[in-house]
Amino acid sequence: MGQAAIEAVRETQGKEARIIANWFGKEDTGIQIEGADETVFGDITDSQCRQKLKELGEGKFEYLFYATALGAVGFAIRETTPEQIKASNRVSFDPMVALEQEMDIGTVVSYSTFYTTRHQLGSYGAMGYSKEALEKWTFEPGKSKRACIRAGLFESSSSRGIKLLLRKTAKDLSSLKDPLIRGYFEGVSTKDGVDNYLNGIMQEERELFGDSPTRPENLKQAHLELFKASPPVFVNVCGAKIWLTHEPLLLQKHM
Repeated sequence: MGQAAIEAVRETQGKEARIIANWFGKEDTGIQIEGADETVFGDITDSQCRQKLKELGEGKFEYLFYATALGAVGFAIRETTPEQIKASNRVSFDPMVALEQEMDIGTVVSYSTFYTTRHQLGSYGAMGYSKEALEKWTFEPGKSKRACIRAGLFESSSSRGIKLLLRKTAKDLSSLKDPLIRGYFEGVSTKDGVDNYLNGIMQEERELFGDSPTRPENLKQAHLELFKASPPVFVNVCGAKIWLTHEPLLLQKHM
């Protein structure tokens, strides 16, 4: 998702834009994120890492794109414990709030998904609560303008993590509590079960939103649409379909 943001900024602002990126969870190897002018390696939950970003940008940014996310997934959202929510928010939500307070940022852009769809409710775990938290936060007035890009199924480290965890969990079908998700793995290999699960997501998204899956060019176009919109706004992208909404998704309406 971060790469789509960089490409969209370059397309609209060219080489004149100065882009500073954070590579979470990586040691400084000297590798630069493609398209960025500066790459800061480090833990964004650490105030020293955020201070380095602040110093490089002299404390002022036109946009902050916060795509970092890490939380327990691979089980139903309703099964999440308070401890898992706290651990997920520590990386997926809390640093974004701190960055807004610590810097002068024009617009904070967060990233979410359609976590109230049937498949996400059954497999998104703690991340469902973190995404709801950032959507509610986007909707509230704040120090900066706020916006959110809400995307359908696309290949990412998060989606790969969910697939790996589902394959591991599915070795014991009784541990898959959600009947829809469990059904994809009954009587087949775990690999085929994951394929069934992904096909199920795409079918649901096509029925609800008109297209799936979402590709890199669709994510870039969503950012271009965001630049035209007036926050607070949610830019929804599912496949090639892009549309604007103005309210967060609330889990209590679906659980």
